[in-house]
Amino acid sequence: MQRTIDLIKAIRIFLTVVEAHSFSGASGKLNLATSAVSKQVSDLEAYYGCKLLLRSTRTMHLTAEGERFVIEFKNILSQLSLLKDSVQSRKEQVVGRLKITSPENARGLMIDEKIARFMAAYPHVKVCWQQQNDQVNVIDEGVDVAIRIGALVDSTLVAQRFAQQEVLMVASPQFLKQHGTPVHPKDLTKLPCIIEASNRQPWRWRYCEGGEIHTVTVTGDLELNNGETVAYFAAQGHGMARLPRFMMKSFLDSGQLVPILTEFNTPPLDVSLVYAQARLTNPALNAFIHFIKHSASD
Repeated sequence: MQRTIDLIKAIRIFLTVVEAHSFSGASGKLNLATSAVSKQVSDLEAYYGCKLLLRSTRTMHLTAEGERFVIEFKNILSQLSLLKDSVQSRKEQVVGRLKITSPENARGLMIDEKIARFMAAYPHVKVCWQQQNDQVNVIDEGVDVAIRIGALVDSTLVAQRFAQQEVLMVASPQFLKQHGTPVHPKDLTKLPCIIEASNRQPWRWRYCEGGEIHTVTVTGDLELNNGETVAYFAAQGHGMARLPRFMMKSFLDSGQLVPILTEFNTPPLDVSLVYAQARLTNPALNAFIHFIKHSASD
């Protein structure tokens, strides 16, 4: 009985028992075992510290406290229902257009799922979602919100972090078997690396040592401008890579890529909603910010 949702569940079960005039009748309506129904009622009585029902082998009666609680419980559930309807009504009142931009590889952050759920919750909002790796000028392009990974460059914009992403150095098991496993980032200068060319300094890989950020210059024969493609070639044994976890999650999960030098990992990257303060006059943007921030743990 530690969470409110458990309390509400117990209240609903108790009221069903009262309406059915028996535990077995309630169990049939609720598709629960009779013992589970009985336990929920007992938990409810323990929570309030009083008997709500007098039970015998053949009969069941409400106590005086039980009769009073039936009235109060019905009022509570009625208020909750009204509150739910009110929230749904406000969602239905949000109308307008929402222009979103994000990197092409943001699918690994499940942005598509979040936007789909947002559209289901706010059916009167029209969404324009553009995916491109080049950062657009939010103000000049009329963008309501941009999803950005990493540090915010334009200080005139507002950034609200809703997630973080670990950055890992990785290689395939066959690559490590052939070339050996590096023990320090400086060892990377002797090994072929795959370069993610969309970074500002693609040949300089950052690492953390002694609480400070350092860089090492790497080399390689393969330079790509898409992180997910980098992950694919790394999984095929063509070199080492340094990427955010979400870009290579499937390869990590399958064991095709393994993290290395994890003790030298840099701090995680922020994943943020970036927008101009003036755009907050758009109710669709306010709804989207609230929705994404509250669904970040999904």
